[in-house]
Amino acid sequence: MRVCMIGNGLREKLFAGQDPLGQVFRLASQEFTVIGVFEKVGSILGQDADNFAVVPLNTFLAVRGSRYSLTVNVRVPGDARGYDRAMDQTRLFFRARHHLQPAQEDDFFFGTKDSYIALWNSISGAFFAVFILVSSISALVGGIVIMNVMLVSVTERTKEIGIRRAVGASARDILSQFLTESVLQCLVGGIIGILIGFACASLLRTFTSFPAAVKTQVAVVGVPLSTAIGLFFGIYPASRAAALDPVEALRTE
Repeated sequence: MRVCMIGNGLREKLFAGQDPLGQVFRLASQEFTVIGVFEKVGSILGQDADNFAVVPLNTFLAVRGSRYSLTVNVRVPGDARGYDRAMDQTRLFFRARHHLQPAQEDDFFFGTKDSYIALWNSISGAFFAVFILVSSISALVGGIVIMNVMLVSVTERTKEIGIRRAVGASARDILSQFLTESVLQCLVGGIIGILIGFACASLLRTFTSFPAAVKTQVAVVGVPLSTAIGLFFGIYPASRAAALDPVEALRTE
């Protein structure tokens, strides 16, 4: 009789509402009897960590073959010396089983918590760099769009600028007006983008198992960033508006 232990995900899918112990189900075209259930783990990075079955090693080799790639999980005592000894003994065991000569390198891999953390840090660091690059390009493109919109606005409102200058508005007043408009456009766009980000994260959490979330402190940074973009890219159009000659501006049709 082939036996196995299953994760909580398989229990809910195959034996919902009943005791799975002693139940028989088919796995890899073979019938297995359930002798135990693991505690619920939940999802990790959006992937169900409870959808698995554990079978004896001899049973696995009989089903998959002796040359199938294996992952062996080993738990050792918490002290560092015991961990190092376990690593050395495991390496010697596998080298002997693989008939490796002293000069040959290992043809197997040890995945420790430190190696996985280092791998995750490198992956997350690469993603962070890509996100920063994409965000920078988006900010640059958005700023250029705002600048072009403001330049068009200055061209279309030339007569309005001339009238304001004729009734006493200074060049500084015109500069402040167009800078304020540029900042407000970016600020409103930034707030709308933040709201869309929160909405997308909420939808992902609701309809998928991916643990999407938007950190509030990161979202708050978007507000002054939008303001800075509007201020920087609005300087040139505002300066052009402030530099217009009042007489020439009033003659514009």
